[in-house]
Amino acid sequence: MLVSAALCMNAALAQHAKPALHSLTHTHMLSALLGQGSATASAAKTTGGVPMSRVIAQSTWDNTLFSLSDSVKLGYSSGSHYSIYDYNSMLYPYNYQYNATPVFNNGEGIFGKPQALYDTFNRWTINPNTLTYGFYETAYATYNANTCLTSYLDLFADSVFNPNMRYDNKFNAAKNIDTGYAYIWKGGVAKNTFRQFYTYNTAGKLTGDTTYELHLGVWRMAAKTAYTYNTSNDLTQIDNYANTTDTSFLLPLVEKYKYTNTYDASHRLLTIASSFYDGTTLAPYIIDTFAYTGTAPYHSTWKEHQWDPINGYWAPMFFMHKVINTTTSLPDTVFIDGFDSLLNSWIPQSKYVMTYNTDKNPIKLFDYEYDFTAFPATPDFITTYYYGAYTNTAGTNNIVKTADNLKIFPNPASGDITISGLDVSVNAPVVISLMNVSGQVVSRTGMQWQNEAHVSMRELTPGVYWVVVHDGDGNIYGRRSVVRQ
Repeated sequence: MLVSAALCMNAALAQHAKPALHSLTHTHMLSALLGQGSATASAAKTTGGVPMSRVIAQSTWDNTLFSLSDSVKLGYSSGSHYSIYDYNSMLYPYNYQYNATPVFNNGEGIFGKPQALYDTFNRWTINPNTLTYGFYETAYATYNANTCLTSYLDLFADSVFNPNMRYDNKFNAAKNIDTGYAYIWKGGVAKNTFRQFYTYNTAGKLTGDTTYELHLGVWRMAAKTAYTYNTSNDLTQIDNYANTTDTSFLLPLVEKYKYTNTYDASHRLLTIASSFYDGTTLAPYIIDTFAYTGTAPYHSTWKEHQWDPINGYWAPMFFMHKVINTTTSLPDTVFIDGFDSLLNSWIPQSKYVMTYNTDKNPIKLFDYEYDFTAFPATPDFITTYYYGAYTNTAGTNNIVKTADNLKIFPNPASGDITISGLDVSVNAPVVISLMNVSGQVVSRTGMQWQNEAHVSMRELTPGVYWVVVHDGDGNIYGRRSVVRQ
């Protein structure tokens, strides 16, 4: 397997557990698992810094087997480490992606920092060999002062089937990864297996990465990728080259993957057309299409079609569509359908119903699996998320980066407000907080910046509020007052 090092620019590979039913047994086991926190986030009481909440655990109960099926516990050591929920794929991206295919998240078509900056990660799940619930994986992450991932050690309970790995990363002055190293970790000894090098343009955009594999004592080029952008810095094309047949890595690389992306006027991803080397040529493979409701930065529908080379047409495969709450602008219900080629129609597969806390983070995800005729009255699974309050210590200095550029309209407002004017890179993580005149946080939204953001004020009582925008490190981009009519 080819492996590339995780980085600030890497997309996170989502680790999503099947959802779970809250019972007496579930409560007792979660108490032992957590040791702290609750299913609802409480604001940290501080005199300085930025009060925040972050996910500290997630657990899934299988209501059909009446047992836990998957649990995650996270540990944080720094006040600058946060978590941001991914409303596109409806999950917390816990694990990092290490792969010699492009540094690219197919589900969103963007680059991004890992969205759960934990220091320790522990997971319990169903062992596929014994079919019993037990410990599965632990991981340790370290970061530099810029919250870039510098080291990641991933250890498995069964390291025979899942080799333990360690990844070390170096970053340049612009906080972008410069070099990544991957090792097989065995008996406390690291065996270097892969190196990956990254290049950037003057705008700080990733233009290329090259992977080398250690083969018989010699470093051989195993893969390389080129990244192309439009004038708005949207990622429009990815060309990935790899050695597909020669185990000695002496033959020339061939183009293995190609991704071509389109965007709307708000820089939201509309389509991903991917091609795959079939042994002879670069052939059409998958097309993903996305649609959006209003000004939401996350998609409300996602369809996937796969090319059928025998019949010569794009076969429907997958359809995710979300019901967006007009008051909170969050997905209340998510439907996932598969296509039945015999009936020539979309067939329901899963339905997710979500509840959220005041920080717009999920509390519970109810999962209903279609039984060929209807969805059951009782969810098959329920996932419960747990949060811990903390103070973002990196924000205690309240460093204002671009306060003069921050714009909010309309003002006064009674519905959604639009926030713009930040000198922030597209897809950079930001947090937008609404505070009342007493300094209490009444609303908080984490997102990846898309040149502007939209926040609802519908649920707030009339009065004056402060809009505070800060980055993932707690540094404040700007503050403006807004009147809720």
